[in-house]
Amino acid sequence: MFKEVRTVAVYATDMARSRRFYTEVLGFKVRVDVHPGLCFLASPNGKIDIYLEAGMKPASVDSGTARLSFFLETDSTAAETFGRLKAAGVRLLQDAPEEVGDGIFCFQFLDPDGNILEACGRP
Repeated sequence: MFKEVRTVAVYATDMARSRRFYTEVLGFKVRVDVHPGLCFLASPNGKIDIYLEAGMKPASVDSGTARLSFFLETDSTAAETFGRLKAAGVRLLQDAPEEVGDGIFCFQFLDPDGNILEACGRP
């Protein structure tokens, strides 16, 4: 029925802060500015689109809360990506990437509104 995920919607409280995070820290490019509270971002390879909308109140998240998170494949090793995000001051949810099987390592981190993202890559 469905072939792929084309666009991920990310809701934020502060557009400028979230836009800086997704562009300057994660490397997404602004594809279209719809208005000051809404834009579309694209990954450098064009395979991930983000619908970024501001003015939303984030839901509280704890270890018992069900959530949807997205796995982002890294363009370098998981350890290198982890180190770059740590150096940028990103809140990481593990002390190091963890092996999840088949030689793949993953870790979770938060965007400025507490949305959980997961990065995966080779060691």
